[in-house]
Order: sequence, then C-alpha cells, then structure tokens
Amino acid sequence: MKRAIIISLLLGVTLIAVPQETPLSSGWKARKASEVPMDGRQLTASEPDLAGWLNATVPGTVLTTLVNNGLMPDPWFGMNNEQIPDVWNEGRDFYTYWFFTRFSSESLDSTRQVWLNFRGINYRAEIWLNGTLLTDTLHEGMFIRQKFNVTSLLNREGHNRLAVRVEPPLNPGNPNGGQGGDGTIGRDVTMQFTAGWDWIQPVRDRNTGIWDKVTIEVTGDIDIRNGFAHTRVPGARLPGELQDPAFVTFSADLVNPTDRVVEGEVAVAYMGATDRKKMKLEPHGTVTYTFPEKKQVDPRIWWPNGMGQPALYPAVITFHDKKGNTYDREDLMFGFRDPGSYFDDSTGARVFTINGQKLFIRGANWIASDGMLRLSPERYEAEVKMHAEMNINMIRVWGGSITERPEFYDACDRNGILVWQDLWITGDCNGRWLDTVRKADSQEVRRRYPDNDSLFLRSVEDQVIMLRNHPSLYLICGGNEFPPPPGLDTLIPGKLEEIDGTRIYLEESTSPNLLRNTIGGTADGPYNIREPLWFFTEKWHPFNPEIGSVGLPNTEGLVKMMDQKDLVMPAAGEVNDVWKYHKYMGYGGMIDKLGEPRDLADFVRKAQLLNYEQYRSLAEGYTSNMWKWYTGFLVWKSQNPWPALKGQFYDWFLDQNGGFYGFKHGAAPVHLMFNPVDSSICVINTTPKERKGLRLEGVLTDEYGKEIWKKAQEMTLDGNTVTRVWDVDLLSTPASVHFLKLRITYVSTGLPVDDNTYWFPSHGERTRLTSLPEARIVGQMMKSSNGKYTVDLANSGTVAAFFVRMKVIRALDGEMIAPVFLDDNYIVLLPGEKRSVQVDVTGVREEERNTPLLLHLEGFNLQSALVRL
Repeated sequence: MKRAIIISLLLGVTLIAVPQETPLSSGWKARKASEVPMDGRQLTASEPDLAGWLNATVPGTVLTTLVNNGLMPDPWFGMNNEQIPDVWNEGRDFYTYWFFTRFSSESLDSTRQVWLNFRGINYRAEIWLNGTLLTDTLHEGMFIRQKFNVTSLLNREGHNRLAVRVEPPLNPGNPNGGQGGDGTIGRDVTMQFTAGWDWIQPVRDRNTGIWDKVTIEVTGDIDIRNGFAHTRVPGARLPGELQDPAFVTFSADLVNPTDRVVEGEVAVAYMGATDRKKMKLEPHGTVTYTFPEKKQVDPRIWWPNGMGQPALYPAVITFHDKKGNTYDREDLMFGFRDPGSYFDDSTGARVFTINGQKLFIRGANWIASDGMLRLSPERYEAEVKMHAEMNINMIRVWGGSITERPEFYDACDRNGILVWQDLWITGDCNGRWLDTVRKADSQEVRRRYPDNDSLFLRSVEDQVIMLRNHPSLYLICGGNEFPPPPGLDTLIPGKLEEIDGTRIYLEESTSPNLLRNTIGGTADGPYNIREPLWFFTEKWHPFNPEIGSVGLPNTEGLVKMMDQKDLVMPAAGEVNDVWKYHKYMGYGGMIDKLGEPRDLADFVRKAQLLNYEQYRSLAEGYTSNMWKWYTGFLVWKSQNPWPALKGQFYDWFLDQNGGFYGFKHGAAPVHLMFNPVDSSICVINTTPKERKGLRLEGVLTDEYGKEIWKKAQEMTLDGNTVTRVWDVDLLSTPASVHFLKLRITYVSTGLPVDDNTYWFPSHGERTRLTSLPEARIVGQMMKSSNGKYTVDLANSGTVAAFFVRMKVIRALDGEMIAPVFLDDNYIVLLPGEKRSVQVDVTGVREEERNTPLLLHLEGFNLQSALVRL
C-alpha cells in the first residue's frame, strides 16, 4: 500500500511532490446524466456551470448521494425502500449519473509522475480528465481497479477537472421476490444480492457508483505495483514454541511510464536488512522482479484466533535512481502461515489445517458491512473484533456480495480471523435449481452466467493480487452453492496458482471436495430455530458451510428501524408488514413456553434468552462431536448488511444480542460444557497444543444458591480432544430452577480460562425461568483507563439474578451507545456471588466516549440498576 499525504481536493490547495498516495474524496458533485447537456470532453475541458448539481458522496453510490441530499428517504427505515424508484422499472438511465470534482497541482514538480487510481466502480464508466477520455473503452465490471498516468494531462497553472459517468449493471434484474430477483443480475460481474434476497430488500440503484476509494498517487519515473510476500512454512508447527525457519520471497512489478530508459536500484528492506538489485527499464516497459528467497530464523508464526498470536511482519520495497533519490515505495504487511487441507473419509468431510495443525472451524457467514456499501475501516474493525470476541476463527464472505475490501482484511489479519472468500456466483442466480420466478432465461442459460467470462477472470486476477499479502485470506471459492461454468471452472484455479499459489481453492461452497453429502439437499442448512437438544442428537452435514437460526435484535435496534406504531410484537402468528419487510424469522412458539409476553420489551427479552440458548447449543453440539461427526461449521449468518430481524449475532447498529454471548461461550477454544444427551460434563480442547495445569470446577445449585452437587479436579488436556469428566444428576432436589456453573482456571495463577452457566427449570416448565423472585445487584466502577472500565457487580439478594443484560447509555439522555465490548453479558449471578466485568467503549465516536456514561443493568427478575462509569 502507498502512504498517505496531504493533497488538494478543493481550490487553492496543492499536491505535495513525494512518492505517496492520498484519497480524492472531497468536493465531488453529481447530477443525472440525462440532465447534463454536455459530454465528458465539454464537461472537463473548461469550467462547467454546476448550478443544480448535488453534493456527492465518494466513495459512495448514486443512492447514497440521493439519500444524503434528502431526495430519497432512508431506505433502511420502515418501508421507505418502497418509495424509492427501482432501476428495473425506471430504466438504467434513471441511475446513470455524472460525478465531478476538481483538484489543483500548481506546485507539483513537473518531473514527477502523477497517477489517478480507482479501486471500484459499479458498473460501467467513462472517466474524463481535462477534456481527455482516460478509458480506451468503457470501464466495465464491479471488481476491476483502474490506474491512469495523468502526468501529461495535468493543468499545472489552474485546476484539474475530473468527471466520471457511471451506469448501473447491464442486467439489473427484476426484483420479483426471488433470490437475486429474477436472477439475471448474475449475467454481470457484480454483486447479486442487490436485486433482493430472503434476508434483504432490493437496493434500488443496484449500488451504482464510485463505490470504493479514488486516490491521487505521486511517484518518480518508476511506479512499483503489486508487491508480494510469498511465504513458506514447512513442517508442522505449534504456537508458542521455538520455531524452525520459515521463508519469504518478495516480488513486485516495476513500471516505467516514461519515454526514456530508467536506470536505478530496486530494494526490499526487511528485518533490518536490505536486498538490492540494479535495474534498467526500457521506455513504457514493465518488469516483474523477484528477490532471492530469504530465511527467517525462529519466525513469529501467524495463528488463527484461539490458537495463538496473529503475528505480522512489515517490509518495504523501493526504487532509487543512481543518486539515491526515491522514485517509489510500496509498504507490505504479511504473516508467515501455511494453509492446507485433506479429505477425511471417517467423517466424510475436508479437514482444514494451518501451519501443519488441523483446525476445527468455528465460523460464520458474512455479507457486506453495509448493503449500500457505506464502508469504513472503523466499522470493519468493530465488526471483525466482534467475531474474534465470539471465538470465531473463520469468516466466509458470501458469493452474492462483494470481494471484501483491504481494510476488512487488515482487521482480520490483526484479529486472527481466517477468510473464506467466495467469488461472485450463486446457485440461485446461476441456475442450480428450476425456479418459476426466473422466467427470463432457462436453467441451461443461467448455468452459463456470467456473460463475459474474460471480465470475470480478469476480475479474479485483479482482486486476488490486491489481497494476496493478507495472511487471513485462506480459501477462495468459485461460488455459493454452484461452481463457475465450464471453461472458467478450470481457468480460475490455474490463474490462482499463477498469481498466488498459497491459497486453498474450492469450486463451490457445497462441493463434494468439501463434504460427502449423505443427507440430501444442497449440503447446508437448516435455517430455523431448533430445540437445543437437536444439535446434539441429529448428525448433520460433516462440514456445514451454512447453518442458521433466529436473531431478533434488542429493543434499541427495533426503535431505530421503524416507527413507534410498528413496534408491535408478533402475536398469534400475526406479524405486521414492517416486521415482514425486514424479514422477521419467528421463534416457532418457543417464546410462549417462557410465558405469554406482557409487551414488546418482554417479548424481546425472551427472544434474547432463546438466541443465547440456540447459538450456544449450536456451537457445543458441533464441538462436542469434533472429529467424530464434524470437521467444522459456518453459522448463517453473523450479521446483516441492513437492519434485519433474522440470522445475526449483532444488529446493523452494532449492538450484540443474546446469541452473541451464547455463541461466545459455546465456541470457547478450551471449554467445559454440559451435554444434554446424557447429562454428562465434558471438556474440549480445540487447539492443537496440550494444555497443562488446568483446574476444572462444577457446581450445581438451586435458585437460592444452595449447593446440590460439586466437583473439582486438575487436568492436562491433550490437543484436539473431547474428554468426558463428570456426570451430574439434575433431579436430586425439587428446586424450581437449577443452575450449573462450570469453570476452568489456571492452577498456578487462578486466572480464568472458561466460564459457563446453564439453567434447568424443574420438569421442563420454562415459565419458572421468567418468574423467579426479585433479585438485587449492586455495582461499582473500580478502574478506568482510556475508555476501558472495570466494574464490580455483586448479588446482594437471596435469589439468583437471571439473564442480566448490560448496556452503556449516555447519562444525558439515556440513549445507548455502540459498539461496546463487554467481556461477558446476559449473565447469571447467584446470591452472594461477585463478578468483575470489563467494559470497552473505545470503538464509539469520541464525542460520545467523552460524555458522562452509565452502565445500565436489566434482567428477568431484576429492577433496572445503573453504575456510573
């Protein structure tokens, strides 16, 4: 990546002549192309009249600009989306727009080279600068970067005028309620969910626009591109051990844009040493130079979340002239890691490995951070961190969405999250099934989508080159529930081997190379709520790329996505139109088993209890059968790209629901758990390393804290094992509710490793959980440091405080802030029990972080309480 510099975006500010890069994101204007009586040459050759043009959002889409100017309502709220014209009905011209901006380069050294970079335009575009068309042909495709040398076109004494005419996808499709609408959006190399899916409404402009960043880059007479750190980590490794050597080979493309021969020296600086090579580059030539392989002694290995530290290394590639002047530099960040896999006949599924160790996948499916592609490094960091906090070790970027951005991968690198990146194909659009809503093309024709194989292959090459230094990029998959069509199916793996050669490739997400499907269907699912026992008793797909369930957000999220009149809980099977529009998934009568909800708040609270139980059981059901029935699973899905009412661990406003914390406990890499099949307690070590010096404790009490059963022992756990340790009798007393607390600590320090609480209502009468006598919690903030707080809580009453939810609110108005990270939530405190809770608000906006804050506590049998932070 290039380093940022200060650059002019508005009048009177100048570019600084150093070999670096900066965003071009301010001062943009936009107008519908049919309302602009000029072509691109006229628009940029002289100063245009911009009366009537809109302030534009770049990076952004046409719809984002229209919403930000108040010309369209917020499509995510209520049913506002129905008020926004759809490109299918209005025609592509309706969302074809000109975007225009100016920048100055008056003081720029005329000996420097200036480059204009686009990291993503959807879908077709003309790009004009100072009266010149930069593209020989129309830009086409959502996943192609563009880079132009504009040195000779710059106006050195005035302002440079840049105009981009953007058109929607050629085949936006009819949003007729099908998956991807009528499916024809699959003809283009673009994201498919924008025509609508069973978890999102259509995005009306199909995300037309300059959707990713635009930058100006300044270099000398050589431009360094596509720097690559190709690593090898031979042999099996263990985290935290003295390591055998690993190896890295650096390479880069060197581009000479000038009319003369350029002589100089290319160099790579790494770990305090520099390798150099004298070069002579012909005019307008490109040379790929590969440095000799380097050996790293005792390397810090990059490990996934829960296995070890995700260590990263920096390196810098530069080109200097004979006098030592730097023409260009490219900064790399990479990690030593070795992906691998093999097919295990005993389970009937593929086993994934990392650094020679098998890895039980506890993952989740991901769809773009925002459905309108309002993306930011800060939001990426918050969302990826949430996945790491949940003990997830893999995110699958689903095929109907996008190639995720480098900033997403940066966050995954730092947090140790492996990424399974689908390409832009789905069985729904691409013809896997006969479907009555897809009348435009036959199943046979749809199976040959996309129309332009060459564009698809060039897009794969471009995007993988963009991302290949990220150690988190683990697997590339041809498509969701369907492979690329004949021709592409062999060209893609060949191209991946040519440009990378370090990633696993699967032809489709339900491939027979991934799992042996003995159940039928498409080898994924189910997608609805299940009794917790189901996850332990029903042997399902041995590797499940999609298993989903409910995910109703908390009341605070509901309030932000609909009018007060629509805040009505579903009752007797009746769901209002707004809830339906936001894809509400019902709880199958399981909420009523907890007692008929009194109001919406009670309904939501009970839904959170079910969310918690559902996802903890899912994680534990799979991990308790690790390597026997299963090699891994991916939850469908961890988040939604808009405010939805199903399948998520946190809502679009970044507030975690009960499922977040249930999954977090169930997916802990070293975990003491209760198995409902036989009332046994087993301990699981999903890591490859032996864990010594652990103390296991289990205590069964009634609701008043009276001990009924207690066990403790010290153990050493072998790696990748499930071990049965105790049996517990839940019928030994007539308690209204039993609570089972399981804990693992280090013998030497007493520090916690795992903590888990279960609840068992007598005779299965679930209303006992929601009708416990009133409890009382007192709390005090004990320590604070730069937005991180330690709060001590204590149950000062005589009965357990059940399912206590904590949130951080502003003292001024009581509004909840997000994202907030708590080390635990939805907790149970027994009488006399004390608990320290860590609260981290560093991810919220600074102005909110610096206002007086309160920790708000609420529960099924707890009056609301506040602790000042």
